Amino acid sequence: MALTINDALIAAGTKYKKEILAAPVVAFDEVIPYFTMRSGVQGKIVGGLLSVDAQLRPYRTEKGADGTFSITPHEWETFLGDLVKEFDPNVVLGSLYTEPTATKPDQMAIARRIALEVALKVGEALYDNLFTAIRNPTGNDSSKLFNGFSTIFASAITAGKASEAIGNYKDFTATPITPDTAGDVLDEMYHSINRVLRRGKKFSLYCPPRIIDAYEKWYQINFGHTPWNAGYQQKELHSSRGKLQFVELDNMEDQDYMFITVKENMNIGFDNSSDYTTVEIRRPDNPKTVQLFMKSFFGAGFETIMPEYLCGFKFTTEVEEDPDSSTGSNGSNASNG
Repeated sequence: MALTINDALIAAGTKYKKEILAAPVVAFDEVIPYFTMRSGVQGKIVGGLLSVDAQLRPYRTEKGADGTFSITPHEWETFLGDLVKEFDPNVVLGSLYTEPTATKPDQMAIARRIALEVALKVGEALYDNLFTAIRNPTGNDSSKLFNGFSTIFASAITAGKASEAIGNYKDFTATPITPDTAGDVLDEMYHSINRVLRRGKKFSLYCPPRIIDAYEKWYQINFGHTPWNAGYQQKELHSSRGKLQFVELDNMEDQDYMFITVKENMNIGFDNSSDYTTVEIRRPDNPKTVQLFMKSFFGAGFETIMPEYLCGFKFTTEVEEDPDSSTGSNGSNASNG
């Protein structure tokens, strides 16, 4: 006998409002150690790097004070998004409760589970587009809600704010990353970053899984089964003396950039507790369905793109032969998805 839970779902929208609004952030649980989660963020945020030349000099009576403090500002932004999802809760029930349980869940428990499942899907879409999203106010999905990290960096290159001359951008596309070249290319990337960043605390290379695959094969080709990958989840560039760890992110696959930076520079902003954010489950015109309405802020951005904190790398991976090509020419660049 099918359960009638429409009324329970509507009540759950009020009772579990905070929990439902917080659920999308759960999709980021595995990567939270490598990002700075900023709650209560709405609209534009101005970050930046404090630059000061502070040195002890030989003592003398004259004051000799100077004013060399400066901040290079950098903006990043969160955007208000909404979701209107209409669905038949009875259709969803079979996928959520198919195994026998000792205690049959009541209607409110089922309603809560359905609402959270929908909210979790919201979070998964945000995570999938974290690097590749391109803001378009007329768009209809998460890929148009905000600007992803790679989109922001590509715009900085176009605007002249990231360049080889500044030192926060390097183009490594001349040498594709393959199992034969991965270790040498990544080592060159590491030694090309600003010395202030390199001598700092532990920092990370944010990269897609195919880079890790190529590096592991390169390591075994050159060193055999030696300790680099013998430890559990040991992911560090061998030539960095443990300073540079790999952050492997599957949502970076369909773009052309990698980043060396610190966790504090990788901001994920959201707001799920202010008056601007809400969740409501209501009854639409169709008596068999319910409608979930959610409104919240989300965005991503660097605290600064100055070379002392960040270096972005454009890269390519192995160009594979196109089996459908009658001329035997190479296929397209794998890094372009």
